[in-house]
Amino acid sequence: MTISCDLPRSGLTDAYYVARTWIGLPISGLFRIHARGDQHLVHPAVGVVFPAGIEYRMTHPVEGGDTDVALSFRGDVIEEALPDRSERVQVTRLDVRVRHAVGVLMAAMRQGDTGRVEDLALAILREIAANIAPSDPRAPTATLRKKIDRVRILLAECPDRAWTVESLARIAGYSPYHFAHQFRAYTGTSVHRYLADMRLAAALRRIESGESSLATVAADLGFAHHSHLTATLRRRLGITPRALREQLRGGTPRSLRGPR
Repeated sequence: MTISCDLPRSGLTDAYYVARTWIGLPISGLFRIHARGDQHLVHPAVGVVFPAGIEYRMTHPVEGGDTDVALSFRGDVIEEALPDRSERVQVTRLDVRVRHAVGVLMAAMRQGDTGRVEDLALAILREIAANIAPSDPRAPTATLRKKIDRVRILLAECPDRAWTVESLARIAGYSPYHFAHQFRAYTGTSVHRYLADMRLAAALRRIESGESSLATVAADLGFAHHSHLTATLRRRLGITPRALREQLRGGTPRSLRGPR
């Protein structure tokens, strides 16, 4: 099902109890999950595993709320896909291929194509299981996590800005060298790649909503020009804008194991 939250910037919500394991897939907006002493910043192009038996709360660090897709599977499917189930909320690394698949899944849902929805949902589940960020004994300190998350919020909220490593390092209070190193260690990717994927996730949302002018989308989101957006789609997802629109009309997407 799809979930829309219209809450403005807010403090902690009431607690929600998870009766059965489900997968959350954000398509727009930003929020934090608070559960069992952990905090997770969640935005488009990541996936979230909510294990059965926990309670969680949410906060919204920016205005605008969020929109998400929630997937629930039979217990035996979850046990096979996630045999080493955690008792804590788990969030994947950013992966724009998953965000692309979620957009195609939503189109299939609207079209009532049950078989295609099931195929896509299982493919997404496999990718979520493969991309859950591993536990790191060198987990970042609370101070470092807070500083890097502040930057991640800015990149997700304002991907159109001409961000540089130097400007973001200044916001975090680090030298550019130290910031770039810590950002990669925390997120698993470079600042440039992270920003590019945030822009591409926002572009996917616009294209999925029916916007036809690639030049407008590109200009609004910080791409140099529409050809830059097209090249980024091809490089990151192995598709063109035309092929993406065909997928949204009912075509078959490429495997999630496509370009990285």
